[in-house]
Amino acid sequence: MAAADNHGDDAGGGTRSVVLTSVKRNLVAIISLVVALSGLGYNTWRNEATEAHRNVRQGAFAMLEQVGQLQQLVDQRFYAGKKDDVNRITCWGKVTLLRDTAPLVSGATQQQAERLFQVWSEQLEAMDEGDAAAEKKISDQIAAVRKQLVAELKALR
Repeated sequence: MAAADNHGDDAGGGTRSVVLTSVKRNLVAIISLVVALSGLGYNTWRNEATEAHRNVRQGAFAMLEQVGQLQQLVDQRFYAGKKDDVNRITCWGKVTLLRDTAPLVSGATQQQAERLFQVWSEQLEAMDEGDAAAEKKISDQIAAVRKQLVAELKALR
């Protein structure tokens, strides 16, 4: 019986020895596998980050264009007296579009766009009656959205 127990110990030690020898023999392959998996993980993360930045950049530039157009329409409405229904509908469309696309850029941009929608809703009638303070509130909020968008784009560096 003692011989059987001794044989079991040799088998356990032999198994460890075989595994250790296999690991030593395949060390280059194991290291290559770890490097390949690490590279794949990093590449996947980098691609996702690049895509997220691309989406923010594209959304921010599209919003900047809409913000510029909205400011022109507001100026036409207030300074040139162009208070027709087409102008009003176009302004509402742009304010709504900005509010709806802002979450695609960032939470901070979404807050500024929500605030613009609120200020527009509250100040439009007063602006149409010639209230310069109402026009200033609207234009200031348009500027705040623009400033936020530029900050988002600068942060992508």
